[in-house]
Parts: sequence; C-alpha cells; structure tokens
Amino acid sequence: MKRKMLNALLCATIAASMLLTGCGNGNGGNNAQDNTQTEETNKPEETNENKETAEEPQNSDITLVFAQDLGIDETANSITNEILQTYQEKTGITIQFENQPTDYRTWLTTQFTAKQGPDVYSGILYDMTSDYEAGYLYNFAELYQQESAYDAGKPWKDTLPESISERMYLTDSDVPGYPSSTSVVRIFYNKSLFDAAGAAVPTTWVEFMDACSKLKEAGTTPFGFPNASKDDLSWLWFNNSICSQLNKDMTKNLDVSGNGYAELNEIVKGFDDGTLDFTSDQMKQAYELMKEFSQYWTSDYNGLDQASAIDMFIRGEVAMVQAMSTNLTSIAANVGDSFEYGVIPIPVITDETSEYAMGQSVILGGQPDIIYGVNKALESDPDKLAAAIDFVQYMSSPEVQTKYMEAINRIPLATSTELPERLSGFIITEDALRVPYYTGINGELRDFFCRGGQLYLEGSYSTDEFAQYVQESFATVLDKIKIENDWNAENNYGL
Repeated sequence: MKRKMLNALLCATIAASMLLTGCGNGNGGNNAQDNTQTEETNKPEETNENKETAEEPQNSDITLVFAQDLGIDETANSITNEILQTYQEKTGITIQFENQPTDYRTWLTTQFTAKQGPDVYSGILYDMTSDYEAGYLYNFAELYQQESAYDAGKPWKDTLPESISERMYLTDSDVPGYPSSTSVVRIFYNKSLFDAAGAAVPTTWVEFMDACSKLKEAGTTPFGFPNASKDDLSWLWFNNSICSQLNKDMTKNLDVSGNGYAELNEIVKGFDDGTLDFTSDQMKQAYELMKEFSQYWTSDYNGLDQASAIDMFIRGEVAMVQAMSTNLTSIAANVGDSFEYGVIPIPVITDETSEYAMGQSVILGGQPDIIYGVNKALESDPDKLAAAIDFVQYMSSPEVQTKYMEAINRIPLATSTELPERLSGFIITEDALRVPYYTGINGELRDFFCRGGQLYLEGSYSTDEFAQYVQESFATVLDKIKIENDWNAENNYGL
C-alpha cells in the first residue's frame, strides 16, 4: 500500500516537473498523459495486483546516483543505508550510494568537471552556493512554493524555520537545494563543577567571565579550548560569534542584495571600500575579549585538538567544552552518571561589555549544513528529474529527519518535528550568522586566521599587530577571489 501511494506521488511529481521544465515527450507530453488518464476512468477497476504490476516498471527503470560525505561514522552510515533501502522498497527507484569518506569536495569537483556529477548529493551552504553559481545545480525556487510529497499541508519553504528558509535564497529567484538538518554548536558545562565552585550558569558575557573566574579559583580548569589547527574550530566559532555580536550595523552596510546576509562578493566589496576593516576598534575589542577569555583555558590549548578537549570534559578535567549536537551521543554514553551536564549558547555580549554590542548571541552551527541538491543536467530527463526531486523530499522529510535525530542527534529543520528533552538545549534562540567572517571565505583564510591567532594568544602579536595581520590576510585571499570570479569595482563585484 505504501509503495502504491508513493508511486502515485512520484507520478504527480513527474507531471509537475515536466510543466516546470517545459519538457515533453514529443507527442504532446502531458496532454498524452491526460488522455490516457481520461480513458482509464472509463475502464473497470483493476485489481490491486494488476495495479502494482503496472506501476512497478515506471520506477524500477530509474537509478539515481546519490553522494554524501558521512566520514567514517559507522552509525551515520548504517542509518543512511537503512533509509535508502526503505526508500528503494517503497518506490522501486534504485539508489546508487557513493559515500566518500575522504576528499569529498575534490571528488565532486572532478566528477562535475568531467560531466559525471551525481544525480543528488548533499553539502554545506557555502559549497552548494559555489556549485549553483558554477551551473551544476537545479534551481529549487519553484519547488519551494509547492508542497512536498512527504510533508504536505503548506509550501515546502514554510516547513523550514524562517531564518533557515531565508538563508537558502541566494536571490529572490535562486535556491541551490533543500536543507534537512543542522549540527548546533553549544558550550557543554559540568553542573557538578559549577555547583562546587559556586558559579552560576551564565547568560551574558559578564556572567561568563565571572563563572570562569570562580571555577579557576576553585582549582578547576574552566574551559577545554582546542586550538591545534583550523580543524578544531573553536577559535573560528567563538570569533565568528563575538565579532558578529559586536557588528551592530555591519550586516546592513555590507548587504547589497537585501537578503539579510553578507555574501562573499558583498564581503569583497565591503573590504575594498573600507566598510569591513579588521583594524577597527570594534574588531579589536572582539579580539581582546578572546585574549581575556584565554586565561581560563588549559595551558596547552595551542596543541589541544577537539577530540582530546571533549575527552577532558568527559573525565571531569575541565568544566566546559564547545561541541556539536552530534557529539552528544558520545558524551552522554561516556559521562553516564559521573556528573550532570547541560548546554548553553555563547553568552550574550551586552553594552555592559562593549558599546558595539547588539545584545543578542549569534548561532554557531545552526546554519543549513545538510543540503540536498539535484544535478542541473537532469533537466533533460524529466522522469529522472522528478525521481530526484521525490528522493530529496523524502530525505528531508520529518520521517527521515527524526531517524537521524534519534540515531546521531542531528537537529531536524522540519518545523513539524519535535525535539526530545535531551535535545531541548539545542533549540535555536540566537540570531543567524549573518557575516561569516572566518568560516565563509575559504580554507586559505582559515589557515591564516588560525596561525595568526595562535601567535596572538601566546603573546607574539599585540592586539594592534594581530588586527593588522588579519587585515593583510584578508587582502591576500580576497585579491585571489576577485581574480577567480572576475569581480571588481567596475562590474560592481558581480552584484
């Protein structure tokens, strides 16, 4: 019964897709289909067995190549294979799964360059935006206005939180795919160590520094802060949030398109015209806050990696660590009943701390990071395009999102899903990351920022020297980006 229902939905999706893409079958396309359906209404009702047989070949002839980067996470790979198997059984569509645990982006780029890109694949917003602009991805804009076959009742875009939905629109008419879930970054804290030190769980930056001070006075290392490489992320995450909390009108001044976010070409333009200046007082204040915070980390922070920092938290050697919702399974299993813990967002910087404060925390993670896209080349094959769209709608459905949530604590984006109590602390209450200062440029910039940050934190750079270093690093990287994209003041940076 489920297979027949899903096959009927797929037929509807195929018909809608053919209308959207303007493709036909050379003999009237949808009109021929409509005539067949009219004739069918005059025939005696078929048996269920005959209906099943008639529907099977339509889907069983379709194979979709699906690529996703799940790394070596055995649980993630196992649940994904189960989900794909269920979909194949329901629809008859064959899914050829290409899991690329290493060099995923290199593999994808090579495939698309050779015109052999997968039919459906997933990626983060930064990469999907680049792929869309390169002409690899099908535009989901019209699909966003329709209902999903697997989450009916409202337009597809309205099944997302508003902040996520608006982020997916590159322009009013360009959408590179559909997001299904996210990994929200939080500060995990040890309630037992907080209580022993008489420290309150902080909501503001002033309270955060006070809690760190009390923990240190009680003989507890307040924070396990990994900063061995750019892959350890805490330095990038915290600076993104703190600089964003101090940016006040920066987003408005950079945002030419008016979508509420600074895109890469808008950042390049703002840097060239001086709107974005890393030697400004507000940027330097952000760096000084990080330097002050660093007195509460382990002494070996520049050699500490993320996994080791989480292990220190699990063993009760540090009171706090920054980690993602997907780390919750491991933390919960290993902490057990050793101590109580909770999670909080990065505390809010208020005007008590800085005159540049906007008075709202900024989300880390919480951006759409599992986005499903469809190969634009499928526009020449309406049946396969419709199947790919159906598959994306299934993979981003509340049913599938709930399975990932239960298995690996991915935070679902579908508004019709409910988070269990263990994930209640991961509900997004912060503002979106509207200017991705250090994570939204490229890997070279992240390398520069991490190396310079290590020198700054250990005292080799003063705040002024570090700010100048960041300014020069951006100039080096953005000059290359301008050449690669042919962006300049004369063509208004492609805006």
